[in-house]
Parts: sequence; C-alpha cells; structure tokens
Amino acid sequence: MNTLKNSTTTLLSTGRSTRSKSITLFVTALVFAMLAGSVAVHAQTATLVVTPLNAGRFYGDANPDFSGTISGLKSGDNITVIYTTVANPGSAVGDYSIVATLVDPDNKLSGYNVVINTGTLTVTPAPLSIVADDTSRPAGRPNPTFTGTITGIKNGDAISATHDSQATVGSAAGTYDIVPTLTDASGKISNYAVTISNGTLTVTP
Repeated sequence: MNTLKNSTTTLLSTGRSTRSKSITLFVTALVFAMLAGSVAVHAQTATLVVTPLNAGRFYGDANPDFSGTISGLKSGDNITVIYTTVANPGSAVGDYSIVATLVDPDNKLSGYNVVINTGTLTVTPAPLSIVADDTSRPAGRPNPTFTGTITGIKNGDAISATHDSQATVGSAAGTYDIVPTLTDASGKISNYAVTISNGTLTVTP
C-alpha cells in the first residue's frame, strides 16, 4: 500500500512540472515573437536626418538665407524644412543656434525615425573705421576744429569720435598727429573691429 501511494505522488508531481515548463516555454516564445515583430517594424521605418548648414555674418547685418541638408526622404513625400534663429541685427557678437523645423502637410513623418541636428550662426564684429582729417594752420595760431569720419556704425549705435592734437599755440612749425578718441555712449563697441587712422596737423612758419 505504501508503494502505491509513493508512486501516485511522484506521477502527480511530474505532471505539474511538465505543465509549468510548457507555460514557461509558451510565454518565452510569445515574448520573442513580439520582439521580432518590433524589430521588423523598426527595420522598415526610414531614418530622416536634417542638418542645418553653419552660417556667419557681421554684427548689425540681416541674417543670411539659411539652408541645410535632408537625407532619407522617400520619393513623393512632401516634407520640407524651415531654418530659423533667435539672432537679429541687434544681437551681440557670438554664436547662435540655427534650428530646423519640419513642415509635413501630408502627415508622412510617422513613417520616419527623425533626427534633427542644430547648426550655428556666428556673428562676428563689424568693421568700424575712424579717420581723422588732415588740416593745417600758421604757427602762433590756435588749432582749428578737428574733424574726421566714422564708417561702419550699425543699428544707430551711439558711437562718435573727438579729435585732438598735442600741438599748441606755441608749437613750432612742423607736423603733429591728430588723434581720434572714441565715445561709446551705447556700450556697443565690443561688437566692432575698430580701425583708427590719425590725421596730420601741419603748422606752417
């Protein structure tokens, strides 16, 4: 009698183990099938890569027309790109991001893995030239009012120049530098590459 009871217990135990293994194998197979399906769908999705081209301009100038490249676009899909930046003519010297925005009137982007890169707009110092005018006077006379020209001011920046010379009424006949001095009321001079040219005061006998 004991032998029969032990035998029956062993058979029941083996049955449960077999069912458990079957369920485990089924779940494993199902997971692998789902993963395989996901990989297959992913493999069929095209990758669309948008890359804005870097650009540059001087401080105070308008932004150039931005452009870029778009790769992976399927034939017939009406997807275009608009490139923008926060920089404007008044923006200080420095680097600014060029951002790509996709335009998809036919709702085709769902069929792509989209990769959007960022370009760089580099704003460089604008050339600014200050040139003192040449002039003359007789010895023993006071200096005339010195003048000069400033070329390259942007955005109406309040930058001006005064001009002076070391020559005095008592200075002997000869030539003396007329030196410009900048006045930067707007605090914008860091946005310029400044070139200063002295003038010449000729004191005659």
